[in-house]
Amino acid sequence: MAQVSSPEDHEEEIMQYYVVDGVRLPPFCRGKMEEIINFPVREDDVWILSYPRAGVWVTDLIFLILEGGDVSKADLSLETVEDNVPFLEAPSPGLETLKHLPSPRYIKSHLPYNLLPIEVREKMCKVVYLTRNPKDVMCSFYDFHRTVRMVNYKGTFAQFFYRFINNKLGYGSYFDHVVPWWNHRHDSNVYYLKYEDVKKDFMYAVQQLGEFLDHPTPHDTIQEIKDYWDDEPNYNRREDRVGFWKYYFTVHMNEKFDKLLPERMYDTDLEFEYVAS
Repeated sequence: MAQVSSPEDHEEEIMQYYVVDGVRLPPFCRGKMEEIINFPVREDDVWILSYPRAGVWVTDLIFLILEGGDVSKADLSLETVEDNVPFLEAPSPGLETLKHLPSPRYIKSHLPYNLLPIEVREKMCKVVYLTRNPKDVMCSFYDFHRTVRMVNYKGTFAQFFYRFINNKLGYGSYFDHVVPWWNHRHDSNVYYLKYEDVKKDFMYAVQQLGEFLDHPTPHDTIQEIKDYWDDEPNYNRREDRVGFWKYYFTVHMNEKFDKLLPERMYDTDLEFEYVAS
């Protein structure tokens, strides 16, 4: 795939990426990819997969549904959710710990399709794949790079824009990430969830998620969840809006991105919503 020339090509690398099969991965993935590929998967696992910044707070919602949906009893603090939905490739808690967690396990990952455990790809577990329109993902990922100390990104958004469309960020190409799972969206063990659909019809999304996860959620409980979500500041930040990209994109960037999109999407019928409906 041809690279798009950037007017600021002199920028330095963000971090020392670890490259596997042409995909740039965070340095903490070094030395563990073979173990990840062969990681043992259980039938009652629930895997929550996404490109970075695509799911935003949806992992919290899935965890709540899996825990019964009672917002008065659930602990949705960052620490609790991360402890109960551990990050496969992260340094902590580590692969050995994940292997020995009691069932059912809830595991999340940002790894692209071809670098996930073989048994995940062989339909050995439930998979919720989260996606979000690429413009909003790009802008949220930019904010992440600027605010996380480990990354400490000092470049401009214009530089980041070209990194994103040229696949020069951690976890590789956004488009190579979302398309393979879109092609598997009809698999019985896969639920392909668009962030914009959750924002558009929250109650229907929760109902469908509950049914897929074998945790059907009563209408009154879904209403309580929605009321909680509407009032919780952590789920209503500026970056959580559909159309967040408008704070960052110039007219020129938007035109360039729209022109490139068909090529990057490999002529699939996957479509995104870029403004709230």
